[in-house]
Amino acid sequence: MSVLKVEKLSFSYGTKMIFSDIGFQVRQGEMFCLAGPNGCGKSTLLHCISSHLNYQSGDVLIDGQSIRLHPPGKLADKLAYVPQNHIRSFPYQVLDVVAMGQIRNPSSLISKKEKEELAFSALEDVGIAHLAEEEYTTLSGGELQLVLLARALCQDSDILILDEPAAHLDIKHTHRIMNLLFRFSREKGKSIVISTHDFNHPLQFEDMGADIKMALMDHGTLSAVCPPQALLSPDSLEQMYQVKSRIVRVSDEPKRHFIATWSE
Repeated sequence: MSVLKVEKLSFSYGTKMIFSDIGFQVRQGEMFCLAGPNGCGKSTLLHCISSHLNYQSGDVLIDGQSIRLHPPGKLADKLAYVPQNHIRSFPYQVLDVVAMGQIRNPSSLISKKEKEELAFSALEDVGIAHLAEEEYTTLSGGELQLVLLARALCQDSDILILDEPAAHLDIKHTHRIMNLLFRFSREKGKSIVISTHDFNHPLQFEDMGADIKMALMDHGTLSAVCPPQALLSPDSLEQMYQVKSRIVRVSDEPKRHFIATWSE
């Protein structure tokens, strides 16, 4: 049974249709990667799935029940969202920002000390525990992205929705986060939906043995949903991006594939 199911979802801003009849499903412990050109509606789709925007038709089901029937507190048990952009309004300490991921837990069930311990553990997971006492308004874009991911991990929801989580990260932290997401899906059974412009991310997950599917989004619709190597054909990328491409196998142990792209 799917943990997350998107059924014939449609959304528009006024008369401008962003996407229509979108559908896919994600099982427990499965990863779903969404890619597509700038402005194709990926972030809007993730906002609808996360209940931040009201879609016009179709539905989003979690464990078979519409998200519209989940009270906010209960929805937080099921789903955590990591945005691509975030406005920093107040100079909270990093540890406090991450601990906000536990705000859904009644104070009678979890103490402040336990919240701080969970928050610090999440900061260790993403590799920035040394920033725990810093004001998060002073952080770089990459550091902030790691704080938001740590907050989502601290929330400990069944489903993680991540909008380009590696967009501001250096190579070291990108690999750390990719490995962390793989571990959370494989070892903790988290269902993960991720958008990205880097096709090497889904290829890396597939090489690592993740249970992963991928779809390309363009002109308000999704392509076929299938494993990354099957989807990322030269024809599909040339049609969508007007570039040439080739998947190259660079290592057998461990198995590693990368995609090369070029324009004529």
